[in-house]
Amino acid sequence: MEKTKYTGVFLRTSKDGIKTYYIKYSIKNKQHQEKVGTSIEGVTALYASKMRAKRTSVDRLKDDAPMILKQKHMTFNEAFDLYYETIKTKSDGGNIKNRYTNHVKDFFGHLRVDEITTNDVENFRDKVRSKKKKNGDEYAPKTKNDWIDIVGTVYNHLIKKKGLKLTNPADHNKVEREKVDNDRERYLELHEIEKLWDKLNNRIGTQYKAYVTEYMKIFLALSLSTGARLSSVLTIAKSDINLDTDTILIKNHKSNRTYHGYLHPVYKDLIKSRMAKLSPIDYLVSGTPNVLARTAPYKVFQPIFDELFNQGLKLDDRKRRVVIHTLRHTFASQLAIQGTPIFTVMKLMDHADISQTIRYAKLSPENGKSNVFDLKFKA
Repeated sequence: MEKTKYTGVFLRTSKDGIKTYYIKYSIKNKQHQEKVGTSIEGVTALYASKMRAKRTSVDRLKDDAPMILKQKHMTFNEAFDLYYETIKTKSDGGNIKNRYTNHVKDFFGHLRVDEITTNDVENFRDKVRSKKKKNGDEYAPKTKNDWIDIVGTVYNHLIKKKGLKLTNPADHNKVEREKVDNDRERYLELHEIEKLWDKLNNRIGTQYKAYVTEYMKIFLALSLSTGARLSSVLTIAKSDINLDTDTILIKNHKSNRTYHGYLHPVYKDLIKSRMAKLSPIDYLVSGTPNVLARTAPYKVFQPIFDELFNQGLKLDDRKRRVVIHTLRHTFASQLAIQGTPIFTVMKLMDHADISQTIRYAKLSPENGKSNVFDLKFKA
């Protein structure tokens, strides 16, 4: 590693002439070394020196500052930890933590919340545009947006919950997100649902565990009956089902509210048989007081989906590939196909806004022809 004319700034030059810059600095007697970037990314020794100055800038009055000032001087990593304490028990808490640790922390974690700028967030967005998975596949645009949204959400928490006078550098009006077209058009036709049930019912052999097949049948029955999201289906307990009224109490973990769904008559005997084996606090799918891992349905169903419905489709074909979420889309689509009013579909899906439901309207058999013909016009 070579020294540069700037204090604490070093570089390595590769055989093809690409320079990689590093900075070394000490904070509270702890030595740090950090890679800043390469010359092909536009990084220079001067830029690296400015980054080092950011890292080592310390307000000597910090320890004596009022608490509000200390909080403004916290690192983004400390700010995320504060936010995480409020969501760690929620169904998506672990996923958010993993996204932060794997994709956001290295870029923002060491920076103070009062020094991160919109330009920093834009640089992060530009950097992750070319980021790929271990297998070489591109990350979905929505996934990259989720990483930026973590930054914005943490700042909103500091501003709204902690009362800090900060500007959110990741505000949607300031940082343009990737364009996303995630609306899945694929849903299962009725004959395809029959094929899916046939596959489960014939899942026999020493390589399959009978109890796994059983709880996957329960998962499928509840998913098709309610159209609930994966996490909601997994947290339906015996006490949430009323066999007298065929109603199911469902927890919407995304919005942290509950709503009612209904148990389809075709699946009632299957569910009733399952409930007979359980205590009131047991979850229907797992059969225990513990929620089944979200990965379990994927491990069983995705190979079946790929075999039955996804032949020849690319992995990133989000519109046509059948996945677990397709079951929710199937529920709403089949309701629309049979002429269910769009506001009823909205209620059964527990959508917060009609704009989330309106895309199903195109499947309705009522295209408006009869309404036009019923108009009382005269010639």
